[in-house]
Order: sequence, then structure tokens, then C-alpha cells
Amino acid sequence: MDEQTLKDRLIASKANQIRIPDLSALGEDARVPMAELHEFCYDEQNPKLAFRAAWLLEYIATHHPERFMKVSDVFMARLASQKNPSCQRHFTNILRHLTHKRAPTPYQGLLRSINREQLVETVFNWFIDPHTPVAVQANCMDVLLHMSGEFEWIRDELKLQIEFLLRDGSAAIQSRGKKTLEKLSRGQKRRLTPSENNP
Repeated sequence: MDEQTLKDRLIASKANQIRIPDLSALGEDARVPMAELHEFCYDEQNPKLAFRAAWLLEYIATHHPERFMKVSDVFMARLASQKNPSCQRHFTNILRHLTHKRAPTPYQGLLRSINREQLVETVFNWFIDPHTPVAVQANCMDVLLHMSGEFEWIRDELKLQIEFLLRDGSAAIQSRGKKTLEKLSRGQKRRLTPSENNP
């Protein structure tokens, strides 16, 4: 499949309808050119194309890790420059999958090889940006929680930011925020147990 064919198939649906079955079927096509797909996610002139490309990239990342690995380096390198909130939602879903403790083996290797401090900085910047949609903020909470085992400072900062959001946040952010605070609390207790047993 060439670049133009991929673009045509991504924008083929009528008006603003999103034909998820069509995109899912496209995600199963191993001929999708990954470099071009990733590039479409940054198309500022055609937000619909960028959104659908990001949706498809997420689908491939969650269902076909070996194919996503073809663009994993450039995905990480350009992550901070993604300004489209719709694409950020799909990108943070990819990051949730990638940073999970039960992530596929290729993703575990990728995570070890990248600049994880830079990843955390990018996600934190998206999280605290007042213009970031709730869905993206919720995903950011999960990614930061996953990374808090390596970067202990995340726990305190994340807790403070969530508590700030809970003051007048939407029902969705209230729900996700409280769940994340509970997980942070449980994690803190587990982390303190060994030192308590061995003073």
C-alpha cells in the first residue's frame, strides 16, 4: 500500500463520521506503511486525517506490537511536538499500553532504551496543561502512575496535581482522580513495608 492509498482510505468516510470497523480492518492490513501513518498524525492542515491516523496507530500498537516497533523510535522522538488533543488521546493510550508492567516484551525493551525522564516530562506537561482534555489527562495519570516506580518524585507531584484538579474538576476527572489517588496510596504503603520491617 502506498502513501496516497493509505491517505484515501483514512479519509474515505462521509463527512465527519468515523467508521471504526473500516479502521479496524485497515489496522489488520500488514501492508499499511507505518512511517507514513505516523507522519499523518502530525498533519495540521487536515485534523480529521491526523485523528484517524492516530486512532489507527493506537490500534496497531495494541494489537500488533511488532509492527508498531517499526516507528517506535520516531514516535518517542517526536512525542513532545504532538499538539493535536485528539491525537494526544490516542498517543497517551499507546503510552499506557507501553508503560504497563505487563507490556509485551518488545515494549519493555523499548522502554529501557529510551530517555524515560523526557517521556515523563512530556506526559506531565500534557497533564498539567489547563487546555488538555479530560480524556488525555486521565490517560496521563495512568502513564505517570506506571512510571512512578522508577521516579519516586512522581508520586508526590501527581498527588498534588490530582488534588488540585479535584477541586472543581468534571465528574470524569473526579472518578479517575480518586481511583489514581487510591492506587498511589496503596503503592506508597507497599513501598514502605520493607524498610519498616528492616529498620
